[in-house]
Amino acid sequence: LSYFPTLCHFVERLQVQVTQLYMPSTGIGHVWAFLLLIHAANAAPRTDENARWNVNFERKHVPEEYFGEWVGHTYHPSPVDWRALSIYQLLTDRFADGDPTNNELHRSGFDVRDMTYRHGGDFVGLTRKLPYIKGMGCQAIWISPIFQNGDNMYHQYAQHDFTMLDMRLGTLEELRSLTTAAHALGIYVVIDVVMNHMDNEFYFSGHEKSGTPFRWHGSGDSKEYELMPRRAKAEQYDTPAGKQPYVDFWYNNTWDPEAQYDGAVYGQWGERVIDDGHGTYPGSDFHHNGDLNDYSQPWDINMGKIYGTMDDLRLETKRVQDKYIAMTKALIASTDIDGFRVDTPMQVPLEFFKAWAPAIREFAKTLGKDRFGMFGEFYVTPQRYATMTGRGRDNSMYGQDKFIDGPATLKGGIVYSYYWYTFTAMVHGRPEFADGLPLAYKAEAPMMDTYDPMSHRSEYAMWNFCNNHDNWRMQAMTGTAQMRLCTAVITFWPGVPLHYAGDEQDLNTPGSALDGWAREELSASMAWRAVRTTPEGNPADRDNFDMTAQSYLYVQRLNAMRRAYFGDF
Repeated sequence: LSYFPTLCHFVERLQVQVTQLYMPSTGIGHVWAFLLLIHAANAAPRTDENARWNVNFERKHVPEEYFGEWVGHTYHPSPVDWRALSIYQLLTDRFADGDPTNNELHRSGFDVRDMTYRHGGDFVGLTRKLPYIKGMGCQAIWISPIFQNGDNMYHQYAQHDFTMLDMRLGTLEELRSLTTAAHALGIYVVIDVVMNHMDNEFYFSGHEKSGTPFRWHGSGDSKEYELMPRRAKAEQYDTPAGKQPYVDFWYNNTWDPEAQYDGAVYGQWGERVIDDGHGTYPGSDFHHNGDLNDYSQPWDINMGKIYGTMDDLRLETKRVQDKYIAMTKALIASTDIDGFRVDTPMQVPLEFFKAWAPAIREFAKTLGKDRFGMFGEFYVTPQRYATMTGRGRDNSMYGQDKFIDGPATLKGGIVYSYYWYTFTAMVHGRPEFADGLPLAYKAEAPMMDTYDPMSHRSEYAMWNFCNNHDNWRMQAMTGTAQMRLCTAVITFWPGVPLHYAGDEQDLNTPGSALDGWAREELSASMAWRAVRTTPEGNPADRDNFDMTAQSYLYVQRLNAMRRAYFGDF
């Protein structure tokens, strides 16, 4: 809370700036037939056929024994303090296409005319554009998930595997070239990882083409559902568990009427809940509970199938934890990345992070990465993300030197609490909502544990943002002046500033990023041509790697001021 008096003064200045802003005076390419490679791309045990894309070097089909390596490589050390960095977020497919020959290397979905399809961005293109990011003053990049997805799925959040790189993004050597080039420029690489779910290879028994009500334990006709593969057995993979839709994660419809769920789960208000029922499928790597419909119920949000389209993994079990720990270590060892942004952690039982996070920290330390970063997507209440930050606190522990049993988990995350206050102030012209920023910071303090077990210090490392890949662009609803003011706020607010690709070029397509509208690419594109946002058209039409653009230079100056003021903390 030593920040608090300064923050109050900062907010007073911010209110003045917002008020002034709202004064009345402001007014298909070629198709490639690589059918052999399609099968190879989904085989996680290492083979000669898939070696170009596989971060795993184990040839036996034993996922918990997978490992990575980079012979003769010297690994890049961690940053002295993550708070000293400014992070640039991008979707790899929507950044730069450096190798058009891989655009349709695996399945379909490439069409540069459609904002909901793949556009060809890859590791090679990103590597070539790193000086553009460096010139803006950002010292880290957060890139979208990298593992194999199915048709289209340009966003990469519906993975089939956790060791095979998506062939349309590039090879292992190309990813290594990316991390090597980034490190040479003083840029750290953070990968978006998805643990909670996979693609949509199953439906729940009796609900092949309909939504599925959530079930918890039960018996007879009301018990949890059996999982039914969508593909015929001939199209499934040979695994140690028989024919399976996924190579390394396996379903099992054997019902155990006495089985329970492992460990506690936590709800939206930080409440701890223990399973007092019986009956489930403990031999399955997946949850069999139905769709996630009620985000306020602890069991639903931890076990339900998100959107009814993403197969939910049984992460509270040691068997699945061991697989993910081995695969994550393989990823770090084979690519020399520096950190993770963890997708949907609020839907993951804390039991998983209590096992996974310390194992990954200790492994990374053996490579010389003594502060490997792990940050979550905190689209959730402060009470809930307090359970998975540091050692974690539930709602019975606030303001006390008490923590949830077990080691520390995530270092911080992308917080929406501050975003909503800034959004309301900027978009709706309500400067009084800027008061919410220091109030939220003060209310959050007794809930949070910011202790870092690697540095042995308390470090507030939440990520602050104006835009990201899941929301409307703020400037599409307001204007450039408001967006720049928001950028100044996140630059100097406690935590880490996060810049979303395209903001520095004033991209302003209206509409949700989840539907593709605000996921414009930096390269010249046809997909947004029909969406005119200026008299000249849409800025996304043209090549936007302009290092002389006014907003680019504005971000550059802010980052320089931040470094001059805070240094390495």
